[in-house]
Parts: sequence; structure tokens; C-alpha cells
Amino acid sequence: MSNINETMKLKDILFKVPAATGVFREIDIDFVNHGDRTLKEAHEEGNFNLENILYELNELDKERIDGIDVSYMDQISIIKYIERKYYEDLLDELPVLNDYVEKLSKQYKKEDVEYDKAAELFYNIYREMTVHIETEQSDVYPLLLTYYEENSDVVYEALKPHITRLLDEHKNIVNWFKQIRSLTNGYTPVDSNEPLNVFVMKKLEENEENIMTLLHLENNLLFTPFR
Repeated sequence: MSNINETMKLKDILFKVPAATGVFREIDIDFVNHGDRTLKEAHEEGNFNLENILYELNELDKERIDGIDVSYMDQISIIKYIERKYYEDLLDELPVLNDYVEKLSKQYKKEDVEYDKAAELFYNIYREMTVHIETEQSDVYPLLLTYYEENSDVVYEALKPHITRLLDEHKNIVNWFKQIRSLTNGYTPVDSNEPLNVFVMKKLEENEENIMTLLHLENNLLFTPFR
């Protein structure tokens, strides 16, 4: 048992049990932008059975992402970890997946599904994340490395407007994924016998999981001094 309780902050639950991201996403808990909220506070604003969720969280194996416990990593290591684990794959995969999502929306355009709206939302995510990653790699992360190495007030002030903009982008991305999840009934294919339908829903869910975890690490570890 992991001894998760209702007074723990969402971000601390995730650091202790990374697999909790799946539980939180399923019940629409925004752990990216509200990581400082306790599970009890999330319950008071949400619509889920707290006792059941606590049981589920405590039954989860304490599996670390890639066997790595990020809660013991310093900020410099986190920056390098994010770049290595997420950035190259996302920049390669997002444009390809965007094409598949558009293809799926055209295939089901005449039927009673809302893949066209989901396609528009995913295009927003693809566009935002691409610029987001490029900006962080070229401007923000080098400054963050300097800030955490030198604790410089000058660098801190230079970073603040960048971080403020990135935090706003995080809110947009979380909201767009929430809408896609709703439009697709939790990424459930409307035709489980159609390979493209099954593939796209699976990849959309995988991308949400990866991107939400990435944004969680930024908001609740890297960007904490600037929030």
C-alpha cells in the first residue's frame, strides 16, 4: 500500500505514484495547473467517489517512470530528462498523428461522430506544443539552467515573462485534451473493427498521457519558483 490520503497534494501523490496520472485524467482532475491542490479539495470541486479513488490510488504499484524517481532529481537533471525522454519523440510524432487525426475526421465526416471537432482541437495542441518545445529548447531551458546553477536574480526576472506565457499555454493544452477526451468518449473507437479508428484513439490517449506528464514536471517542479 502507498498510504495515499486525502490531505496530500496532487503533485505529491504523482511523485509518489506516477501511475496516478491515469486515474486523475479519467476523472478530469487537473494535476498540471492545480498540483498544489489537495485530493480533498479536488473532490470538493469534482464529481468522483473519494473513497473509491483513494482505494485505487493506494492499490497502484509504485512504478517509477522508466524506473526513475523524478522526485529525487534536481531541476537541472529534470531539464535534461525532459529533453531526452519527450522532446524528440513529440516533435517527430505530433505532425504525423495530426495527419492521421485529420484523415479519421474526413472518413467519419458524414456519420454521427465529432471527430472533426477533435481534429481541430488536436491541431491546436500540435501547433502549440511544437512552438512550446522549440521556445523552451532555444530560450527558456538555457536560462533555467543558468538560474538553477547560479540562483541569479537577473535571470529570474528575465525568465518570469517566459514562464507566465508557458503556464498559460499549459492551461490551453490541458483544456483542449479535456475536450478531445469528452468528444471521443474517453478515446473509445466508434468502430473497433476499423484499424485507423483504433490506432488514432490509442495514439491520442498515449500523447495525452505523455504531454500531461511533461507539463506536470514543468509546472510542479521546474516552474515552481515562478508561479
